Amino acid sequence: MATAVHSAAALYPPTVIPPPKPLALRKFVFQFMKNPLLVLPQGAYEEPILTMDSGRSRVFWVTGPDLVEEVLIKRAGDFLKSPVEKRAFRRTLKDGVLSADGNLWRWQRRTMAPLFRPAEIQNYIPGMAQPAEDQLAKWRASPPGSIQQIDEDMVETTFSVIARTMLQGGEPREAEIIKRATAQSLSHIAWEIMYGLLRLPLWLPHPASWALSRSARQLRGAVHDIIARRQAEGGGGGDLLGRLLAARDPETGEPMSMEQLINNLLTLLEAGHETTSRALSWTLYLLARAPDWQDQVRAEVAAICGEGKIEPDHVAKLQVTQQVLKESMRLYAPVPVMSRIAAAPVELGGMVIKPGGVAVIPIFCIHRHKMLWDDPDRFDPTRFEPAREATHRRTQFMPFGGGQRVCLGNSFAMTEATLILATFIRAARFDWDGKHNPEPVSRVTLQPRGGMPLKVTLLGQKPLRYA
Repeated sequence: MATAVHSAAALYPPTVIPPPKPLALRKFVFQFMKNPLLVLPQGAYEEPILTMDSGRSRVFWVTGPDLVEEVLIKRAGDFLKSPVEKRAFRRTLKDGVLSADGNLWRWQRRTMAPLFRPAEIQNYIPGMAQPAEDQLAKWRASPPGSIQQIDEDMVETTFSVIARTMLQGGEPREAEIIKRATAQSLSHIAWEIMYGLLRLPLWLPHPASWALSRSARQLRGAVHDIIARRQAEGGGGGDLLGRLLAARDPETGEPMSMEQLINNLLTLLEAGHETTSRALSWTLYLLARAPDWQDQVRAEVAAICGEGKIEPDHVAKLQVTQQVLKESMRLYAPVPVMSRIAAAPVELGGMVIKPGGVAVIPIFCIHRHKMLWDDPDRFDPTRFEPAREATHRRTQFMPFGGGQRVCLGNSFAMTEATLILATFIRAARFDWDGKHNPEPVSRVTLQPRGGMPLKVTLLGQKPLRYA
């Protein structure tokens, strides 16, 4: 159930109502399948650590910044990538950079890291801006004030960014397969996560097993075709695929196998656009509900960028725009939950986590924790004014995760989101329809139940062409 309160002075946007205490196993399963956020108890928003017995393993909700640092940074060697997360992506991403451990993870991450250096990101800006302009053109073709499905539009926009900057030469048919199959996979993935939490055997089917297998076949088949076509053309290129084709294992000198190429390219295609699209959808909703902040962003963009192209040196100057984005990602973390499994006995916050115990880091709760934030459910971008942001703990705000496995593309995503948001707000006004209060639902990424319908009215900004 989503609740929202709005007044001239304050906006308390929709959230979930937590249970007062950890749920019994049967109720836990029922609520988890509706929305995993519904199983996070009130104590996870108030205490540094909380525990429950899932029946097959001990689960610890870790929310205190000091304890999160222990798990992700100081004792990272004692907390491995959770088998629950590995199971969730076993059909699609397999042992790509998101799921792998050890030397395989380190090699893959080193191979992809140069693509996200600051100088490289600056070069991507035209490829980020043009999809936003293309989306504005679609809205211009609709009657003023039409209701637009913003969540769907943001998926289209951010996928186009990935295609332009990271995957040159993909076919429209393949792009459609990837977008559709990704959405289908995420809509069913709660079954896989629940079976993982309960430690049920991989051979045991669940109601979504066939749908998840079909989506995985479609995803991997489309990516295979893209790779095979590039290989037939001789490989090469400065985009991600070109770099992956040229990569060599530092120990063996061997190139990536077709399996590894598929794993990593698909990781980028899925994670690279899905998280940013969700962040933009929630941000536009918040600005529609808080028109005074929308006006402030619009005024800042006009003052810094004028009516011409948004240039690389403009992005860092759009401070109010970035404060709004950060506050949006605080309230609606693009990836709301992450987890690790204890590889050795660990004392954490006065509790002993035995080997096999699951440490769940509910970023959604950390971002709304009563010990960390003043009036945590209120939309207030001034939390991220430079002086206030400097007081935040590094594990207090984690829209891109944390520790050595922090999102590889975090700077890329922040630049992309800032540029797209500025482009949209300068050219259009977004208004709430007065009815839809979207419940945040965790499906690996944070999705709005019922979509994100908003009224869009174009303001007369001239169309621009970047590339």
